[in-house]
Parts: sequence; structure tokens; C-alpha cells
Amino acid sequence: NPLGGIHGETQMSLHRKLKNSWANFWFEPSTPANLGVSRLFFFGALFLYYLPQDLSAWGGVSKDFWMPIGLFEHFHIPIFSEEILLWLEVIWKGALLLSALGLWTRPASFVSFILGAYLLGIPHNFGKVHHFDAMVVLIMGFLALSYCGDGWSLDRLIRVAREGNKPTPRYPDMSGEYTWPIRTAWMVMTLIIFAAGVAKLRFSGIGWMTSDNMKVLLIQQSYHLSAADPIGPFNLIAAGIPWVPRFIAVSTVIFEAGYPFALFFPRLRLILVPAVILMLIGIRVLMGPEFQLFIFCHVFWVSWNRIGSWVKEKMKEGKFSG
Repeated sequence: NPLGGIHGETQMSLHRKLKNSWANFWFEPSTPANLGVSRLFFFGALFLYYLPQDLSAWGGVSKDFWMPIGLFEHFHIPIFSEEILLWLEVIWKGALLLSALGLWTRPASFVSFILGAYLLGIPHNFGKVHHFDAMVVLIMGFLALSYCGDGWSLDRLIRVAREGNKPTPRYPDMSGEYTWPIRTAWMVMTLIIFAAGVAKLRFSGIGWMTSDNMKVLLIQQSYHLSAADPIGPFNLIAAGIPWVPRFIAVSTVIFEAGYPFALFFPRLRLILVPAVILMLIGIRVLMGPEFQLFIFCHVFWVSWNRIGSWVKEKMKEGKFSG
């Protein structure tokens, strides 16, 4: 049957195109610079964020409050004393700094992931599972498995000084090895943010947007319900304007539930990614909870290659000269 044959070939062609598009999404050849700059800013931001924090204090919390999460319970992971935790914390922060600088990047990023999973996981074992740092641990794990130190790193400078700046099988100019870690970070962020939007619709329905729910939430934050309070009186000002709470609620669900479109549509990416960053900032200002770590993760959405090319072009044109 000629028509059946044509139909079969069309299906195979479509299947092949989808397969190639999916493979290209993960392994499209790219330079090491994009991943390298993202690594630098990601680990650098984590280092500066956690540097003043004392995570070792959790070693002094009474074991009467010990309610281990699955990871700690299944693998029988203990909570060490404050003295041991302090040393682990120092090593971890040092590994974060080395990972940012790109010195001994592979072992440093691996230590950052292992100790980060342990130290950041400890607070989750005392009755409340937090939701602001799991994304960070997952991304650190992916970077530990990647060649994120091949670009914008001290490792790269040392190699160039020894061997010259020439492509090799280990250090190619273009490779999919520099793409999949970034795409994986995108996917992690997308699943977490998308799940937040779906949860609102699943458990509250359309009423989450059309009722006075957001107005009530904005007012409640003035009564110290979170670890951090809103910044200034802006939450009460917003709650006092009739249309503002519903606008916030509707836009929140749209941006969260629509976030997956940023994966495959570059034009929508230019809208959705900045919108979600502004949403996270808005949560801090109007409601109190801090999502700086989520914001740090968004460095992987930035096309550092294009920014670098634009800067080089402007420098050639003399736009940045004195």
C-alpha cells in the first residue's frame, strides 16, 4: 500500500526529528566558557552566602528532636559533635571557594557536593523539611560529574601555561559535555518551580487566584509567621489595593505553571526567567521567606557566550575605550 508506506515513512521521519531534537537539547556542542562562568558565579555566590553562617551549631541540638529524613535514616548517617561539624564546615567552604576559582575543580566540586548534602541536610532532620536548598545540592552534584573546570578556571590557565591553548580530546573547543550540565540545571529548576504552580491548582483550584487568599497571606506576614519578616510595609500597602493581591496570585500561577516553556522557547525564556526572579524577590519583600539560593541557580540561564561576544565586539569598535 503506497499510502501506508508514505505514512510509515512520515512517522519514522517525525520520530527521528524528535529524537534528534531531544538529543540536541542535552548535547548541543558548546564552548566550555558558558559552563565555566556559570560555575564561577554559582559556587562563588554559595561561598559568600554561607561564609558568615555557622552550621556547626546543629551538633548541639538535643537528640530528643531528632526526626531523620529518608537519606539520613536509610544510610544511618549520624550528626557529629559541634567540633567535628565545624571542621567539616571549614573544609566545605574551602571546597566551595576552590570550585568557584576552578582550582582542582573536579575534587573540589565533588567535596562541595558530598559535604554540602550532609551539612545542608542536617537542619531537615529536626521536624521541618525546608524547600530552599535541595535545588542547590542537586546542581552541585551534577557539576561534580561534569567538566565545569574546563573554562574560566585556574585549572585552565595552568594547563595553557604548560601545554599551550590548543584543543585536545580532553579540552575540545566545542562539546556536548559543556551543555548537559546547564540543561540539567534548567530541568531541576523547571521541575521545582512548575511543581509549585501545579500544587496551587491541584489543592486549591482556581480559587487560589480568584479569592482573597493572597490578600490574607500578605496581611498575615506582618505577624511574624516566617523566619524573616517582610521588608517595610509594602505587604500591607499591596493588600490594601483591591486588584493587586489577585494580580500577584494570577501572575504567580502563570509564571510557575508556564515555566517549562522556558526550556524550549528562547523568546518565552526571556520573559519567564526574569519574571520568576522578580517573583522570588517579591516574595522576600512582601512575605519574608528568602529564596536567594533559587536566584543564584538562575545564573545557568544566562548566555554568557553571547554576552562575551557582545563585549568583545564593542571593545573592537572602541565603545569601551576611555
